[in-house]
Amino acid sequence: MGREVPQQQQQQQVALAVEQLLAVNPYNPDILPDLENYVNEQVSSQTYSLDANLCLLRLYSLDANLCPLRLYQVEPDRMSTQIIARILVKALMAMPSPDFSLCLFLIPERVA
Repeated sequence: MGREVPQQQQQQQVALAVEQLLAVNPYNPDILPDLENYVNEQVSSQTYSLDANLCLLRLYSLDANLCPLRLYQVEPDRMSTQIIARILVKALMAMPSPDFSLCLFLIPERVA
């Protein structure tokens, strides 16, 4: 039981760090590894952050030809289908909320 408290504090610190990254610049491709690691953290800790996951999917699906903020098409090799699958599973687990539909809408056509 004593081990759960530090683990819970660590999870809260990771969540806070991700929230800070998202607040500063959610369209920065440099935060992709942090967001992907946070998805893995969500899976292992049985937590869920729709905002962070949607931000990651936006970065994956953005088309640089449509908007200057849409960065991910510039670096398609950085997309992880495993991370996308984990996000979709976490969104399904949040049913009956519309999270799954939101996430599915943001997945690039080349993946779907």
